[in-house]
Order: sequence, then structure tokens, then C-alpha cells
Amino acid sequence: MKEQNMVRGGIYGIIAGLVSTIVLDIASLIIFAVMGQSLASFFALIGRSFLTFIGVEAADPVWQGVTLHYSIGILTGLVLGLATQRFQKLRFISYGKGILLGIIIAQIEGNALFYLMSLILTIPPSEMLPIYGLGFVLHLIWGTCLGWIICYGQHMNCEGKL
Repeated sequence: MKEQNMVRGGIYGIIAGLVSTIVLDIASLIIFAVMGQSLASFFALIGRSFLTFIGVEAADPVWQGVTLHYSIGILTGLVLGLATQRFQKLRFISYGKGILLGIIIAQIEGNALFYLMSLILTIPPSEMLPIYGLGFVLHLIWGTCLGWIICYGQHMNCEGKL
């Protein structure tokens, strides 16, 4: 039974990470379009950060950014899905707890990665402020989806509770 729960947690974690990242990107696409910017430029920034960190140059690092972005989202979902099954204290007893934990994880991870990006690319804090604000809103959406989907996967613990 415990192995079955771990498998379920892992599967729903992967699904949650992927779906939540897609939802985040759809919201990002809309916000960037309203701001007159492209989502590709943000993916290029992510890709450039990673490539600079490992000491590699690329003319157009958009695909590296997309790959890293989705890898982080899926791995975060997998780890959270497995952790909620492995540790009783993390188990989602309600959708509210699931969403809250998802948001906390998303905000910590997002802010840490944005900070690393600013250090790697030596972006001044004044230029990073709008990115932090936008990141807060987008990771709020991402964490909400992540926590809700993982909680849904644990439906025997969350059924009917909000």
C-alpha cells in the first residue's frame, strides 16, 4: 500500500509540475503580451543564465531556457508529490493546505532562482524589481495549481475539504 502511494505521489507530482508550468506559461504569455514583450525573451534570459553559469555561449538560448524551465517545474512537482507521500506531516489533509504548501514552495524556489539569475548575469537590483514582482504573481499561480493537483492525487485525504 505504501509503495502504491509513493507511485501515485510521483505520478501526480509529475503531472502537477507539467500542468502547473503550462498554466504559468499561459499566464506569462498573456502578461508579457499586455506589456509588449515576448515570452521568448524571458526564456532566453533563463537560458542565458544557465549557460553563463556553466561557461557556455549560445547565440539564441531560448530552447535551453524552455528546457530548464520545464525541467525545474516537473522536478519540483515530482519531489513535492513524493515528499507528501513519504512524510506524514506534509500530507495534504485539505485543498487549502495543499495550495498553501504549493505556494510556499513556488515562492521560495522562484525568488531563489531569480536572485541567482541576477547574480550570474550581474543584473542590478533596480532592474530585477519588476521581475520579482511579476515572478511573485506568476509563482502564486504556479504554486496554487501545483498544490491543488497534488492534493487531487491524494483524493482520499482531501475529498470534500477546502
